[in-house]
Amino acid sequence: MIIQTKEKKNIASSSLKMSVITTISRVLGLLRDQLQAYIFGTSFIADSFAIGFMIPNLLRRLFAEGNMSVSFIPIFTDVEKNRSKEESAIFFKSAFTLLLFVVLAITILGVIISPYLVRLLYTSASGNVEALNLASRLSMIMFPYLLFISLAAMIQAMLNIHNVYTIPAASPILFNICIITLVSIFYFLLPDVLPDIYFNIVYVLSVAVLLGGIIQFVYQLPFLKRHGYNIGIKVSFKDKDIKRMLKLFIPGIFGSSIYQINLLVSTFLAGSIGEGRISAIVYATRLHELVLGVFAVSIATVMLPTLSKAIVENRIDDVKSSLFYSIRFVALSTIPAMIGFIMLSNQIVSMLFGSGMFGVDSVNLVSTALKYLSISLFFVASYRILVQSFYAMKDSKTPVYVALFAFIINTSVGCICIFVLKTDIKGISIASVSANIISFFVLYFLLRKRLLLKNTFVELLKILPTILSTIVMGLFIYIAKYFFIDIQLTRLSLTMRLMPIIALAVLVYVLFNIIFRNKDFIFLLNLILKKIRH
Repeated sequence: MIIQTKEKKNIASSSLKMSVITTISRVLGLLRDQLQAYIFGTSFIADSFAIGFMIPNLLRRLFAEGNMSVSFIPIFTDVEKNRSKEESAIFFKSAFTLLLFVVLAITILGVIISPYLVRLLYTSASGNVEALNLASRLSMIMFPYLLFISLAAMIQAMLNIHNVYTIPAASPILFNICIITLVSIFYFLLPDVLPDIYFNIVYVLSVAVLLGGIIQFVYQLPFLKRHGYNIGIKVSFKDKDIKRMLKLFIPGIFGSSIYQINLLVSTFLAGSIGEGRISAIVYATRLHELVLGVFAVSIATVMLPTLSKAIVENRIDDVKSSLFYSIRFVALSTIPAMIGFIMLSNQIVSMLFGSGMFGVDSVNLVSTALKYLSISLFFVASYRILVQSFYAMKDSKTPVYVALFAFIINTSVGCICIFVLKTDIKGISIASVSANIISFFVLYFLLRKRLLLKNTFVELLKILPTILSTIVMGLFIYIAKYFFIDIQLTRLSLTMRLMPIIALAVLVYVLFNIIFRNKDFIFLLNLILKKIRH
């Protein structure tokens, strides 16, 4: 079935707006990473910060990103449709209170047990007391970040329900500005304020993370009030809709926890190899998520309220159409990005991070991880959309089972690659890619069976123009790299050559999408041009 023009335009337009805002946020995030790379490289201090931030950040993803939205949005959409505004406000306050109590308890516990968690994960520093103590102190400083960012996620979900996407999407911009500003002031303008600036600047970075989380929460409150809702304490956990939300939230925690355990497994494996591997995986993952954050997360965020409303109204055909259109939409960005990262990983990492303490060894570590991680870009992005489809149907159990299966694959392949085949850092990426691709296909076939999807091969064939355009773009990159990129180039010379190559590669990709008459791309291009003209 052809997706309705209005629904198609809503997905594309809202995703496009979010993508623009998210692009700004990700660029600032990249500047933040460049600053960290310049100051710390892939030293033990970089590893200590990565470990210290990883624990509250993983829990953030557990309680905030994704899980809060997928459990809260479908239920609140139903409540708002079938109950009064006053009852909807009470439900929101009850859900807010529940999240506040749960995450506050976890935050307090996390601060207490941080040293033990750090020692469990940071195995490569088992003989380095200074590194372990540093990671433990940094984790304790940053753990309260979890509380504020989780509450901010609930407000974001409320705004998304009311078709407000750009405001909450802009909150990470403030987070990144806060970190960049504070660290730059103390490192470049006031270096004499802190004794041993190289070591102690990491504490400034940790405090900036906490302050950034508080800002993200407070910033969204006025916009929530504009839609007639306020935060507040309301203990009403026996409410039937709260119970319905918990039925989604609790399995979602197990599902999300498996995703986070996968990351913990990767961190454990990286920590067991040697110094610099943990921070190298973090940098590579950030670049990998640059594409996912700009496009895949934006589309998935827009998709959940859209699918939830369609399911509440029993428009199953629109659900199917929206699903396939979103996957093709994601393919437009992730497939060419995958080829670009694979072919230019070393050059991109050198251009972005190759200065200060970030030397040749750091470049090689990060670029190797990035190259292999990029293989699964399309599958990771599409998997998020498939998961949203199950959550929109109020089925959070199926993604849990698939995530558990992915965890087993990731752990098994990772251990074989690291401890048997001795593949070093690329083995961690290979394990992650294997788990991501297999779990995508498993979830896709389960969703196909659940929705009784037919003619899916025809729908997937519509991605072919994107693939052909990417192949042509890849040939252009190969030729340009052969003639214009040399291993001996300085960072400035590399940048001056690489940027035009990337720009021309994008132009080639655009041109051949038009030549191959890629309808999805042309629709998106026309939408962009219309936005520019207005």
